[in-house]
Amino acid sequence: MWDGTKQLAHKIGAEISRLSPDTRVKVFNVSKTNKNDIMTEVFKSRAIAVGSPTVGRNILSSVGGWLEFLKELKFKKKKAAVFGCYGWSGESPQVVRQKLTDAGFEVVEPEIKCNWIPEEDATGKTAEAAKAILNKEQGEANISPAL
Repeated sequence: MWDGTKQLAHKIGAEISRLSPDTRVKVFNVSKTNKNDIMTEVFKSRAIAVGSPTVGRNILSSVGGWLEFLKELKFKKKKAAVFGCYGWSGESPQVVRQKLTDAGFEVVEPEIKCNWIPEEDATGKTAEAAKAILNKEQGEANISPAL
């Protein structure tokens, strides 16, 4: 929806790469990538970032279905960041947060929520989210922002 959430995913990925150049970052669109391929990357990762635009006071059905699949696998000791864009109401980050929490992830702050297209104020939040999910003490981390 207007690519705002996609832009946030790429900004988070770029910030992670800037802060931790040895960290592998992969960005996925769950409506265009095989869900099993994304799940394989989640298993390899220490942290993920998941975003969705708000649609009808909820999240995209493709993201919701993938998050239900994620919940079945009961992950532990993984961090997650949440983000999304909206036009009117903006519930998607809270919905994603709850689903990730139910799936066993430690969801970090800040929650990134932008009205329509991300502007410069979102850049500060993407930097904060990148710092929150990076774990530099453990060396290289594989972070997979999923959109």
